[in-house]
Order: sequence, then C-alpha cells, then structure tokens
Amino acid sequence: METTSQSVPPHVRRVNDIVAQFRHRPAEEAASEVAGHLRLFWEPRMRRALIKHVDDGADELDPVAVAAAGLLRMPD
Repeated sequence: METTSQSVPPHVRRVNDIVAQFRHRPAEEAASEVAGHLRLFWEPRMRRALIKHVDDGADELDPVAVAAAGLLRMPD
C-alpha cells in the first residue's frame, strides 16, 4: 500500500525515523534498541498508539518498528 506522508500518523513517521538511526545494526538488536528508546522517551499513550497501529495491520511501519512494538508488550 502506498501512502503519502500526510496520511501516515505522526507516531508511525517518528518510529520509522528512529528505526533509521539503528539501520546499521542487526534487525533483532535494532528492535531492542528502538523499544528501549521508546520506553525512555515516549509517553505510554504514544506507545499504546503504536501497538494499536500494529494490531490494526499497519503496512507503513518498518519491520523493525513492528518487532520493537512487540517488545513493548513485554514487561520491562
């Protein structure tokens, strides 16, 4: 599915931008680092919105972002 930047929710754009900063790492390690970043810097409401977006089947999320959202479901 092709989307314009205006149709992509802000939290999706942000997490994809964060993932880009960890692109040089293996995917599993990047997902862990992204999840850690989100736990530290995103408020719970934003993390819940990301998880809901994954549950709703968002195509525009980077696979590492999807993996990071899965890690957010687990207790710290």
